[in-house]
Order: sequence, then C-alpha cells, then structure tokens
Amino acid sequence: MSDSPASFRSRIDRLSAPTAAKTVLRDIGALQVLIGLLMLIPFVVSLLYGEWYSAVSFLIGSGVTALVGGVTYKLCEDAPEPKRHHAMIVAALGWLVTAAFGAVPFIVAAYITPEGVLNSFIPAGADYARSSLLNFRDPLHAFFESVSGYTTTGLTMSVHEPSIGHGFLWYRSQMQWIGGAGMIVLSLAILRQPHGTAGISLYRSEGRDEKLRPSIAGTAKAIWKIYLGVTALLAVYLAAATFLVQPGYGIENTIFDALNHAMTGQSTGGFSTLDNSIAGYGSYAMELVHIPAMITGAIAIPVYYGAISERDIREFTRDPQVRLLFGMFVVGVIGLTAFLARWVGVPYHGDPIGYVGRVATSKAFRDGLFQFISAQSTTGWQTSAIGDWVPGGVMFIVFGAMLLGGSAGATVGGIKILRGYILARGIGWEVSRSFLPEHAIEDLRIGDRIFTAEEANDEIRAAATLAVAYLVVLGLSLFVLLAVLPSEFTLADAIFEVATAQGTVGLSSGITGPGMPAVAEILFIVQMWMGRLEIIPILVLISSLFRR
Repeated sequence: MSDSPASFRSRIDRLSAPTAAKTVLRDIGALQVLIGLLMLIPFVVSLLYGEWYSAVSFLIGSGVTALVGGVTYKLCEDAPEPKRHHAMIVAALGWLVTAAFGAVPFIVAAYITPEGVLNSFIPAGADYARSSLLNFRDPLHAFFESVSGYTTTGLTMSVHEPSIGHGFLWYRSQMQWIGGAGMIVLSLAILRQPHGTAGISLYRSEGRDEKLRPSIAGTAKAIWKIYLGVTALLAVYLAAATFLVQPGYGIENTIFDALNHAMTGQSTGGFSTLDNSIAGYGSYAMELVHIPAMITGAIAIPVYYGAISERDIREFTRDPQVRLLFGMFVVGVIGLTAFLARWVGVPYHGDPIGYVGRVATSKAFRDGLFQFISAQSTTGWQTSAIGDWVPGGVMFIVFGAMLLGGSAGATVGGIKILRGYILARGIGWEVSRSFLPEHAIEDLRIGDRIFTAEEANDEIRAAATLAVAYLVVLGLSLFVLLAVLPSEFTLADAIFEVATAQGTVGLSSGITGPGMPAVAEILFIVQMWMGRLEIIPILVLISSLFRR
C-alpha cells in the first residue's frame, strides 16, 4: 500500500534533517579550520615580544579550533551544497561558534600566566595594579570580548588594554579586521568555493548583495584584496603621521599602534592599544590624524572597486551614500557641538562669549567632531566621557548617527545609509504618485539605478522590513536592560548602550564592563550578534528550530 502524501513528506523530513545538519556543520567546520590557522599570527606576535604564556595560549586555541573544525569538515564532507536557508543558518551559527573558539586563548592565558608576568604587562606609572587579562577567568567575559571583536563592535572587558600584552592586543585587532569584511567571505576567498546558488547564498548570508566579479569566489577575493590594500595604506599613513606629530613616541610603539589602529579603523571596530582609546594619546592632533581611518571604513568596498577598476577618483563623489555620509558628518558635528557647548559651558554662565566661553566651545567642537564621526562610522574610538554628557547630546548621537550608521557594503553596523535613503526616497515617491493621473507610470531613481513600480515596492519593502525588525529588537533590548540596570545610570545611558551594542558601534556611556550584570552582558552579546548579521539570519535560525 502506498504512503499518503503527508506520510511521504514526514519520511522525507526525517531523512533531510540530518543531511541539512551535515551541510551546516561542514561549512562551519571549514570556517573553524581557517580561524584556527589565523590564530597562529598572534602566536608569532607573542613570541616576538617574549610573551611566552600568551604564545602557548594561542597555540592551544589554534590547535583546538583547527582540530575540531577539521574533524567536523571531514565527517560532513559529502554533504550537499547549502541552499539559501542553510546559508543563513551557517552565518548565524558560524559567527557564534567562531566567537566561542575565539574565547579559548583568553581563558587559557588568564589561568596559566603567572602573577609576576601579568604585572609586567602593566605600563610603568599606571594608576592601576591589576592586569585586565585576569578578567577573562570568567568565560562569559572572554566570550563577550570575542563576540565584540568578531562583530567589530568594540565594547570591551579589557578595561586597561595595555595590561593584556602585545599578543592579545594584536589578537583583538585581528578579530575585528577579519570580522569587518566577513569571515564567510574570507572562507569563500581561500577555502571553499561552491558554485551557482550555493556560493551566492553563502555570500549574501553576511549582509552583502553586490557582485564585483562574475563569480562569487572572484568577488570574495576582490573584496579582500581591496580591504587588505586600504588597510596597508592606512597603516603607512598612521605610522608616518604619528612619527611627525609625536616623534618621541618611539618607532616600535608607532609601528605597533599604526598596524593595530589600521585594522580596527578600516574594520570600524574600534579596539585600541591604549588606555582610554584614542584619548590615551592626550593630543588633539592625534585625534585629527585618526579621523580619516574611521571614514575610509564607512565607505562601501564596491566604491573603492569602482574607483580602482575605472581609474577614476570621481566614483567616490558619484556614490549617493558617500555624498550623504559627508553631509551627515557636517550637519551632525555642528548639532553635537551645539549640545556639548552647553554641557562644557554650564559652569561658566557669567562668561558665555568671553575667553572661558571660547574655551568651552573649542572643547565642544573637538569632542563633537571626533565622537560624531566615530558614531556615524560605527568605529567606536572614544575621546570623551559620554556618560557625563547632557541627555540631549547623548540622544542626538544615538538618533543622528548610531541608528543609521555608514554605507551599505562597508564594514559598518546600523540600519545603513542606503536603507534610510531608499525609505526617504520611497516616501517622496509615494507622495508624488498621488498627484499623477490614475494610469500614469512613474519609475523610482535611486542613485544611478532606475526601478519600475514593482521593483521599487520590493526595495522599499525590504528596507522597511529590516528597519522595523531592527527597531523592535532595539526596543525589547532596552526593556531588558532597564530591568537589571543599576540605579546610577539614566534612561539616556541605557538607550545609548543598547544602540551602541546593536549598531556594533562600541562607544560606551559607562555601563559596559566586568562589573555589569550578567543578564546585561548576555543581552549585549545577542545584540552584537544580531546587529552584525542584520537580524534575518538569526530569525531564520530560530525559525528552523521549530521546523522539521
């Protein structure tokens, strides 16, 4: 007797579930092999600086990660190529698994490094006596640091960065640099190169759409070549500028900082080698030097590709996202300066336009310039105590910069300028259509592309769906944080912190740290994860758990 259709589907579901799992595990395993091998780079850095215990930690982390990934890959090597939903699950789980293995060196080093060695990492004259490496004896802190690194967020449990040693400073920067262009894109460029829809699905699972070359493997390689090239140029620029501005800083320190800040600037990650981020230089000139390193990361990689392939620098000015980005910089810096001038000028009511008033305005412009660009680019380098700002300044930087972020196709977080632009153009398009005759046809122009009515509706719907999902997750996260937040923090602080976590910005109002509630720490981990992958892959993963 033949099976009924329902029974037949049930049998197929039972057979296909393990096959789908093998497909996902195969690609995640391949990714871990690559990540494990890359851990050998900070291993070498640790050896160069004589940080033997850190080197052992990276060697253990590398071996464990590559071994588990390699075994998983071999066991599932015959799995079929991923379909679209498989690719989404690979992205969602792959980033979590990578972050989990990425935490291993932190935990190992925190336990095996002797106290005397830990103390040697603390800079001479520092006003603290405890290495921040000890914070990673808590596995949750280590996992948080790894998630923050790979998602290019920049929130950190390394309260005093220099006290963790050169090897781990490099490792943190390397995580952000890898996560900036995308781990799966890197894997497609180096390891697995599936053809057809499988490669396209994996490529798009990290939030990318535009193809630079005919093949996905070619596109992935092109992205990483451009990314590496711009980072190398940034490193040269930062080293030269630092040497000119602070010649007494030392060649070794200059080169090390330049390489690390080039990686975390281009990835818009924001980890730093200094206490107090870029403010650690104590120099306005050094703050100005690092502004271009944030801007380059906020520009879409396809724009660089167009300028290089066409040999025309005007590709940057033709791109609507670049024009909007710089326009928002100008307006945002002026607006934030106005708020901050009121904040720094509060003690000086008697002299609003005299010498003290000018000093206050100068300080406001200095902070407003750097912090708005840092927030809009979602880099997260910090030069000001944001927790001390007036609420208006905090809210301005949240709604004026952090929610939207930089260009789609760049390494930034947030909703992205392109989606905001599509929604704004869509609203104007809908309004203008109301004044046309009933059967008139009006296409929608977005940048250089012209969309039919049907195509325009699809673009607007996709942008609106992501924006609404983003804001819903942000609102729910705010309620969770408010439930566990210590009383000394304000509502503005809470809004800022959930926005910086989900937007992968990395600026902090003072909430994030080793002493934060565990619930808040887990919340931020989830937000960083969802924000980097733009929510949809995580929703696909959750949906798959409730399907056969």
